[in-house]
Amino acid sequence: MAPKKKRIPTKSELIQLQKLYKTDEKIGERLGGVPAYLVAYWRRKKNVPKHSQPKFSEKEILTLWERFGDDDKCGMELGISKAAFYNWRRRYNIKSKPAFLKLEQLELNFPGLKLNSGSISLYNKQTVAQKIFAEKVDGEDIEVGQEYEVEPDMVISNGDLSSLYQAFEKLDTDLVWNPNKICISLSDSKNIINKDPETKKLLRDFVKRQGIKNIYESSAGSCHQVALEKGHILPGQVVIGVDDYVSAFGSLSVFASKKDTHHLANVWSEGKTIIKIPSTIRVEISGRRSRGVYGKDIALSVLQQLASQDINGKAVEFYGNVISQMSISERYVLCNLTRDLGAETAICPFDSVTRRYLTGRTLTGINPVIADKNAEYDEVFQINIDQLPPLAGNYSNSSIKPTAEFEGIPLNVIIMGTSNNGRFNDLRAAAEILKGRKVASDLKFYVVPSTRTVYIEALKKGLIRVLVEAGAIILFPGEHSLFDPTIPLLADGERALVTANKSLFGSLDASKNEIFTASPATTAASAINGSLTDPVRYLK
Repeated sequence: MAPKKKRIPTKSELIQLQKLYKTDEKIGERLGGVPAYLVAYWRRKKNVPKHSQPKFSEKEILTLWERFGDDDKCGMELGISKAAFYNWRRRYNIKSKPAFLKLEQLELNFPGLKLNSGSISLYNKQTVAQKIFAEKVDGEDIEVGQEYEVEPDMVISNGDLSSLYQAFEKLDTDLVWNPNKICISLSDSKNIINKDPETKKLLRDFVKRQGIKNIYESSAGSCHQVALEKGHILPGQVVIGVDDYVSAFGSLSVFASKKDTHHLANVWSEGKTIIKIPSTIRVEISGRRSRGVYGKDIALSVLQQLASQDINGKAVEFYGNVISQMSISERYVLCNLTRDLGAETAICPFDSVTRRYLTGRTLTGINPVIADKNAEYDEVFQINIDQLPPLAGNYSNSSIKPTAEFEGIPLNVIIMGTSNNGRFNDLRAAAEILKGRKVASDLKFYVVPSTRTVYIEALKKGLIRVLVEAGAIILFPGEHSLFDPTIPLLADGERALVTANKSLFGSLDASKNEIFTASPATTAASAINGSLTDPVRYLK
């Protein structure tokens, strides 16, 4: 007897099944073992699109609506129009006014009515930095200028590790307070690279004895980027480290603070750090990028426009549609370079970009912290990038100008990469320009992938081959390549173009050399000509 032929579901049945079971595989199982490819064929014939997760979740839309209560402002945060956000609200049936708008309306209607706004967080006036610390000290209101003792969520330990180890050994303690909250990296430890193997052995034995699992060898690359890749850094955390690069963790909505070696040794021992809450400035970046403008150009523009402001020791929060459209890599650069203004920390808001980056990187629950609608800021700055061209900075005299104004200045060395601008997207931007072209014969063009993971991905996608064929010299991942005495980077009097920030200039003497900084695209274009070059002419 011939097998019974399966009935093909109607279009409405397919749509209903898709709502319930999502994937073609699950729908096929529900229909009695129909192969997924056959379900897909039925869908195409009946014009039923494949199920996909919505771009913005109901929780994201609701959180923004309760925070701003305005379709236009909410849309700017997500990089979409006012009408688009309204449609998302309607899709999730979010119609009622946020709590703070209802309270404000009550106050307008009944001027004598005194409302207890303290119980409603949306009606408070706390910045992201304040709210992060409020989570650490039992939810009390955090006052600017006050010092609070908290347990950090992660301690990034790199740099002069031998001194850190020795400082800890002098303390009256045998064990670190929490081995799971310490991340150690040998990648940019310039005082370890040249030491004898016995010192390295002592450090490794110490780490093993303490049960510290988060230790990464030089081959892993830049510790800050590795910490992000491994999911050690999460929104709402307090993170401390010993160098300026720690501020880059603000790209994941983290309060990150730089401390000295002896402070870190005490934290290793006691698990406590004292931080004075800084006042916060708000920077809103709006507009549309021009061709050839990358995250580094936007960061340089921020430095240029805020250079005359008193940012020293303050926290900086970034907002606006431009931030919403920036990748975590670009936010990393922005938060990192803000340290050059003297800021204590820089923070980008938690949004869908943050959530997507963290997906698959951590099993820990994410606890995003969002500033209150009426958060009190020291100052608010608005920056528009509509007319922004590619920029370059001269770190030797602290000037930042359009790259076109530096056009033609000859270069001897270009260093593209490291923790700043050494990620996959950066290598891809450079490779797209260099493909089929050659680096100038009298120029040394070094490429430093930020981590081993980035290096491997770039190898798989053919980017390393493109760069090598163009004449680039690929160095080991991470900053430690720049501290290797066997690799002479720059002779006295030579001129360099780098993507790194000022904290790496120990290996490039700015007093003896002229040092410029720019985006990976600009470094690639400049490598072709052997002189500073606007990248726009090479972009397809």
